[in-house]
Amino acid sequence: MVVGQKVALGRTHAGKTVTIEVTDTDLTIHTDAGPRTVRRTNDQPVRSIKAHRPGKVSNKT
Repeated sequence: MVVGQKVALGRTHAGKTVTIEVTDTDLTIHTDAGPRTVRRTNDQPVRSIKAHRPGKVSNKT
């Protein structure tokens, strides 16, 4: 969910970290396959950046 809007990218991107650029009218999602642009359906402001940062992985064996 980005600025209150659900965005579906598909199962191939599940669990991956993506970069999203937010403008007044569009959301541009940068993935491994290239950028994907989605129209915004609301005008809510961006309230937090890096809201869900991936957890650290320990290298214990």
